[in-house]
Amino acid sequence: MRKRWWVVIGWIVAAVVAGGAVLLIGKNSGMWGKPEERRIVVLDAGHGGRDPGAIYDGVYEADVNLAVLHRVIAVMEADDCLDVQATRTLDITVSLEDRIETANEAGAALYLSIQSNASDYLSATGVETLVSDQVASDAPAWQFAEILQDAVVTATAARDRGVRDQDLYLHRAIMPAALIEIGFLSNDAERAKLLDADYQQLIAEAIYQGILTYLDYADPSFSCE
Repeated sequence: MRKRWWVVIGWIVAAVVAGGAVLLIGKNSGMWGKPEERRIVVLDAGHGGRDPGAIYDGVYEADVNLAVLHRVIAVMEADDCLDVQATRTLDITVSLEDRIETANEAGAALYLSIQSNASDYLSATGVETLVSDQVASDAPAWQFAEILQDAVVTATAARDRGVRDQDLYLHRAIMPAALIEIGFLSNDAERAKLLDADYQQLIAEAIYQGILTYLDYADPSFSCE
């Protein structure tokens, strides 16, 4: 078992922020407000289990992705307008097909995969957001990605690497879907930031704000106030 003490600390902090609940896999009870007006958002922590993702200086990408996901969940739990679900909440293997199917079966309004970047060019830094190359240039996925990218770059002051399309599994999603690369583990300075609890929290809150901004833009009637 790999000792990932920094991830454990991140989960504990997320649990405190969430009022003691580390995970939320759908708040469907009427006690949470107006369930008929809630929007389901499915979050995905990239890699996991037999697929650790990029590894630099003993840091596993799958762990970083999961730590940030827990923080996003903790932030979103307090919003009565949203119902957040996750494709994985532990270090387990989940196929790409199953990740998307989770969102499709849930009737999600949005799907977002949280991942960390890496490059042979160790000086590479910054945030970028990806969409499937099979969606049209005016598709909602592009709008979601652009809003999300702007929110995270503004909050973190990270280099803005923009939004682009790529051959991704996201084309299977029946809702707007994006993948955000929150920083480069291959860069020593940026890796240190991605392991920092405060920086992870900045990313989490920015992702939440980006999701809200897009939902407000896509559906002006979206409100449960």
